[in-house]
Amino acid sequence: MKMAKASEKDIDAAGDAMSVLNDISSGYYPARDGDEAPPLHFDPDDTEHLRRFYQLMNATLDAAPGWPGRVIGGMCYVILFDKNEIVDPAADTLEIHPRFDALQTQRDELLAALVEIADPCALRTAEGFRLIARAAIAKAKP
Repeated sequence: MKMAKASEKDIDAAGDAMSVLNDISSGYYPARDGDEAPPLHFDPDDTEHLRRFYQLMNATLDAAPGWPGRVIGGMCYVILFDKNEIVDPAADTLEIHPRFDALQTQRDELLAALVEIADPCALRTAEGFRLIARAAIAKAKP
């Protein structure tokens, strides 16, 4: 699946929205720098508080239109989607899928095999593995 990559503006807007939502969910008024004498606690029955909440959330959409789709959608439907095998489904934290460990092992085995068939002198340079790979590819071409 392909999806538009979140931009820096998208990430900033998502961070702002997360901050507002964290304030509200903790019972605090979502005060921001420049607010004069804001209340400490959020009152969901106060229309001025609700208006402020709306304004702050709407400001994130104005700053980066479409960010929820790219940030939230990208995480939920691309990164965390089990069929894409990007994140380890068995882990409680964000960890790379185990298939990448298997690919790394396969890569190491292939490089070791190239070392065995290549000129040992080529390994003396920092580019050694690349030289070996290029030689093997050139040898394999008809």
